[in-house]
Amino acid sequence: MKSSRVLLSAVVAFSLLALSGCGEKEPAKAADNGLPAECNEYVTTVTTCVNKLGKDNKAMADQFKTQMDAATESWKQMSDKEALKNSCKAAMDAFKPALSQLGC
Repeated sequence: MKSSRVLLSAVVAFSLLALSGCGEKEPAKAADNGLPAECNEYVTTVTTCVNKLGKDNKAMADQFKTQMDAATESWKQMSDKEALKNSCKAAMDAFKPALSQLGC
């Protein structure tokens, strides 16, 4: 279980860093909450997995929630929603192989 937590932490940290580096371009259509659908899918998928893995570790789940909330708030402020959309899609594609390894 410890290795799955380390893997999840690494995937999430990498994903959050990758998404934070988007450049500035003309905004694309975003979801109602200010994020592209690809980002909402990524957030929902990762959050569901972390909640499942963290059901016995509330501190880990709470720490992740705090980090994800901060990340999504910063993503909402980004003007280049097209680059954000592409980054979220890439993050989701990178996370998908870990889903089965983590038992999500």
